[in-house]
Amino acid sequence: MSLFVEEEDKQPESNNSIPVTFVDQDVIPVFPEREINCALPLKYQQDIVRNTLTKDGLLVLGHGLGWEIITSNLIHALSTPFVNLGTNIKKKSLIILLNANDNELSRLQEELIDLSGGDDDDKLIRIGGETQSHKRSKIYKEGGIISISPMLLINDILSFMISPNDITGLIIFHAERIKEFGNDAFLIRLYRDRNNWGFIKAFSDKPESFVGFTPLATKLKILNLSHVFLWPRFHMTISESFNIRNKKDTVGKLVTEVKVGLTPNMKKLQSLITSVIEGCVRELKRHNSDLDLEYCHVDNIYDDGFADNIKASLQSNWHRLTPISKNLIFSIGFLSDLLGALLITDSIGFYHILNERIEADLILQRTQNRSKEPWLMSDEAGAIKSIAAARVFGTERGTYALEELPKWNELGKLVHDISIEKEKAQEKNCGPILIVCKNKIVASEIVSVLNTMQERKVADRHGFSCRKYMIEKLRTYCEWQNNISPRIKQISEELAGKQSDTGGDVGSSVSPTFSRNGEPRSKRRRTRGGSATAAAVVQSHQQQIKDSTKVDIQVVDELEAEYDQEVAETSIHNDDGDDDDDDEILEFTEIDDDSGIQNGFDFAHIKKEDQVIVEVFDEFWNTATIQELHPSHIIMYEHDLTFLRRVEMYQAINREHPAEVYLMYYRDSVEEQKHLLRIKKEKDAFSKLIKEKAALPKRFDTEADNAKFKIRKPDVVNTRIAGGAKFRTEADEMQVIVDSREFKSSTPFSIYLTGMTVIPSMITVGDYILSPTTCVERKSISDLIESFKNGRLFSQCKQMFRHYRNPILLIEFSNNESFSLQSFSTYRFTRGVKEEVDNDNAVSDKKQVPVQENIMKLLYQFPKLQIIWSSSPQETAQIFLELKSNQEEPNVAEALDKGVNKAITTGDGSPAMYYDAAIDFIMNIPGITVHNYEKVIQQVKNIEELVCLPLERFQDLLGKENGRNAFKFINHEFGV
Repeated sequence: MSLFVEEEDKQPESNNSIPVTFVDQDVIPVFPEREINCALPLKYQQDIVRNTLTKDGLLVLGHGLGWEIITSNLIHALSTPFVNLGTNIKKKSLIILLNANDNELSRLQEELIDLSGGDDDDKLIRIGGETQSHKRSKIYKEGGIISISPMLLINDILSFMISPNDITGLIIFHAERIKEFGNDAFLIRLYRDRNNWGFIKAFSDKPESFVGFTPLATKLKILNLSHVFLWPRFHMTISESFNIRNKKDTVGKLVTEVKVGLTPNMKKLQSLITSVIEGCVRELKRHNSDLDLEYCHVDNIYDDGFADNIKASLQSNWHRLTPISKNLIFSIGFLSDLLGALLITDSIGFYHILNERIEADLILQRTQNRSKEPWLMSDEAGAIKSIAAARVFGTERGTYALEELPKWNELGKLVHDISIEKEKAQEKNCGPILIVCKNKIVASEIVSVLNTMQERKVADRHGFSCRKYMIEKLRTYCEWQNNISPRIKQISEELAGKQSDTGGDVGSSVSPTFSRNGEPRSKRRRTRGGSATAAAVVQSHQQQIKDSTKVDIQVVDELEAEYDQEVAETSIHNDDGDDDDDDEILEFTEIDDDSGIQNGFDFAHIKKEDQVIVEVFDEFWNTATIQELHPSHIIMYEHDLTFLRRVEMYQAINREHPAEVYLMYYRDSVEEQKHLLRIKKEKDAFSKLIKEKAALPKRFDTEADNAKFKIRKPDVVNTRIAGGAKFRTEADEMQVIVDSREFKSSTPFSIYLTGMTVIPSMITVGDYILSPTTCVERKSISDLIESFKNGRLFSQCKQMFRHYRNPILLIEFSNNESFSLQSFSTYRFTRGVKEEVDNDNAVSDKKQVPVQENIMKLLYQFPKLQIIWSSSPQETAQIFLELKSNQEEPNVAEALDKGVNKAITTGDGSPAMYYDAAIDFIMNIPGITVHNYEKVIQQVKNIEELVCLPLERFQDLLGKENGRNAFKFINHEFGV
């Protein structure tokens, strides 16, 4: 009698029938109820945590709205201390944190410790690649909050070290970085395929990064989420939370804008540098008229990382760009940095940055016969250098202007006025003065300026002079110019001279954008001896500038003596004029870290209201840091939207005693434009996301939705038995052994989506093992070029032919790369000779061996090598599926044994694994080749031991000639 009876038979039940029970093997954890205490001082934070707790979704938050407070409280609420598995075994819930950097993890750890009251239940555990497998397995079993890289967790899941059903949930930071075929998407897919009850919560605080067509729907699809929570700064709940009204703020405004005017020279430099950047942008468009350069526009030059964004937009065709186009992008990056340095670096430092770049370009022109950078040929470049020199050395010889930054004077007056206000104030509940800036260099400069500035009165207007600090900077520059700079130039020339044999003159066509007076030099009227005369004039002019900018240490001493005498006279005059006036309101003391070691510690009590604290802020600054300092006045030396929102949170939390905030910025400057542009871009990004959210369709998930995107196996699997072929059906499992290091690419994920089983292993030969006879070495375009340079590809092919019958070289392009190796160039014929020229009529470097020629050399040495060209990782997966259609499955143990020298083992007896980056490094040393590098890594312990070997030892390892070359290279001394 059958155990299964169809309903249509309607047979009467028999008492003798055997009951059938289907038991689901997956055990769904049961979370006990418990009371959770959260610390969320503002209403919008409470609403966000409440929404994200009840539903899985993507949270997009505005800049600086306290993501660390929100996420830490959410993690604290989700990390139930014990989970009942139904087997009388209790364990901690296992929560995985992804994409959080070290600073973010440290801040989360601090917040979790505060929330748990010092309990270890919420302790955050970090797992890196150095953590051994048995330790990782133990940590997984114990549970807790774990931060791990997606690549490592994917390897552990595919190796069955951990089951996705044991993971309580995933918390993903920086959701804007997740790509469709990245490791994050791979991990989410693995998790959802085997775990339907766990949670997934994603966060992002960069709304402007959601770009493209329907970015919100695309991210939700990748994250396998249905809900999205948008919280911009203009959200009504946030606006109400930040709306401060108290007795100290009668008009509802605690922020004072301090607008500082630029000096005439700074205005000229800002205009000139901006003009050169616009010229570079136009020139880049002219050289690449066939490419989509929509972002490359003059309206975007105020964006942070403008050059990086251009490079990212051209990444798909980067390997096809001409050297001139790449140099233009690098020049745009340098000029953008120079424009920012104009506002935060003193005049001496600015001139030093500019002069170093020009000197480096001159060295390359002399040693490698290269042409000058295009932007240096413009009229603006000469004016920029002249004005930069005039800010330091003055317009007349012997006079030193030493122009100071206008913000220094305003900062001194501001601190002075605040200190007077504090003395007159009756309230003694005053905190310190907090001055914040963006980097440590500026912070150190502010401290030095405040320590050395002197008050001056001119026409009944008081101000502060920082000339003493500028003289000290000039002294430092003089020492560098006389002692350090010549050595750097000599070393640079020697290094550049060694490369001159491989480098050639990369010509450049000069467009009207970078020509003198707007026209090419070739169109000028020529005179007899004009070339020599022009060269002499240019050389004489350069020598004049060099002589005028030469600083003598004796001159610096004279300047310092003049300044000290002037200060002494001013001090006597002030003492006679006003005996009651106390010039020194605040005293700044700089603490030397070494003084305590040499002379013992000297402690002094400084009242909290007398303290002036200079701090560096960045995106990782926490509101709790401001709360700990509890300042009475906050001076923002530079604009930053994130920190400004942090201050707003601090003000909203401390409504009774808010701090007075001063925003310093240059009027009509790049600084002001960048700040306004960032606010506008954030608002526009949120507006776009809100419109898209309103049009999002409802999503209903079923089990079929998690099925892999399988190619129909009957189309590729041949079930015909002929010639002794092994019979297999479309239902048979296919396996691919993948090198663990290959999970940095998206190819393993694409293989997984086709339905093949991915087995991660640390194999020595090849990257993918398709069958016992087929091995594949995958190379991206950048890896292919690098492998040809160091000769590693020839060694890899040799190893594959030694162990496998069918070695395959896979040349794989990425999804966003142009499927071509041909650069954007044309050909011209000159006297019957075909020359390759790029689209700006510049002759290409003939000494640069193209990739195609190297491939022909490789095929000449290995005629039986099969090469597969793949346009994307998805195409690679389809090719692998077709190659495996009638082949046997690979054996993991055999794949691990191949290529391993069993005589060399580690301490625990396992075969030794080599570090590829170190091997590539030593193979760049002359004398170490693909034929002898194995001998080096077997007999030399590390790089430190290698560079200390004597000549005889090198010759024993590498041979007489190769050993001499390696020893000479490592022990070469630069003469000074």
